[in-house]
Amino acid sequence: MKNPAPSFFLLAALSVAPSCVLVVGAGLGAGAMYALGEDSVESYLEQSMTSVYAAAQAQLEDGGSIEVEEVGLREAYLAARVADTDIEIFLTAVTKNTTRMVVKARKWRSTAPNTEVAQVTSDRIAFRVQ
Repeated sequence: MKNPAPSFFLLAALSVAPSCVLVVGAGLGAGAMYALGEDSVESYLEQSMTSVYAAAQAQLEDGGSIEVEEVGLREAYLAARVADTDIEIFLTAVTKNTTRMVVKARKWRSTAPNTEVAQVTSDRIAFRVQ
């Protein structure tokens, strides 16, 4: 049985969050659960940060060009331009096999949120790490 701690942590954090978010449970595979914000999608994947980083990198390269890559031991960052949309991906290793991923997307050089692109990108990365 998979460890439910990240899911409980996410639900607890969202229950006290002042902003309006929508929580969507499972169904994504890879033990994913995510929350939608104004311009971002936050996911918890039951995969190592290395695996999620490789999947995110491949997804961004398939659709556009990666402009910035920063990788640390517990955090990573990717920024790319995909079909007139700026996409940023923030990864944090929560545990050895759980990664928090935040995907932000904005159209027209950071002026208009594009939650739909953020959600699709997040879903495709989660699918790649299954």
